[in-house]
Amino acid sequence: MTRTRYLPLLLTALIATLAGCGDKEAEKPGSAAADARGLSKSMTVDVSGALNLHYEAKGDAVGVGFLPGKLPGSNWLTLSADQEAEGDRNEVSIGPILGFSFDNPDQEKQAIMFQGGRVEVAHDENSASYDTGSYYQYYDTDKSGANSNVRLDFSKIEKLQSDNKLLDRYRLVGTFQFNAALSPEQPTDDCTREAAAYAAQHGERHPGFDAKLCNAKSVVAKGSFDITQDFPVMGKAG
Repeated sequence: MTRTRYLPLLLTALIATLAGCGDKEAEKPGSAAADARGLSKSMTVDVSGALNLHYEAKGDAVGVGFLPGKLPGSNWLTLSADQEAEGDRNEVSIGPILGFSFDNPDQEKQAIMFQGGRVEVAHDENSASYDTGSYYQYYDTDKSGANSNVRLDFSKIEKLQSDNKLLDRYRLVGTFQFNAALSPEQPTDDCTREAAAYAAQHGERHPGFDAKLCNAKSVVAKGSFDITQDFPVMGKAG
């Protein structure tokens, strides 16, 4: 469980490293103005359920990761919104999402291993991480994981003028929503025993574990984004 939880974080870090989207310039808190390159990024976040958060991230607090695919429409995309204040840190992240397309934003997109969305909170030395993979294990009644994938919808993908021939500038506007869950680091014996007994007697079950018995918790995360970003030029927009 721990292994599958951290794999997507490593993928996200890799994508961010390979993004090649230019350097970051810090933006003053609360400012909605674009930076010196004309780039403006903002994300609103609403989390409800076992955890409640509401905030808006702007400028450098919004992360964009991008990895171009070899085939049209096979690009990987990640988005994140950070909030830090007085020792507390919150982050809502989306991705890696496979199937992002500049030309066809409505094409089907897929979250890798159902780990497409995460809500992470930290206060001093205490932290918690809700993710879509855990939601699949403890709450999703659909075998295919239909309730565990991120809904990422674009209302606008607009190509803007770029002064750098190596970069294409786009404005991305849209919304997101996903279910996520916090699972215990060490499930109790009752939790694992009940799941094994049910499987032995009745066969496969979805979800595989009893959320209440296993002390899992769930949230719904949703929000919107308006991001102007530079991306590596490709032979044809994917």
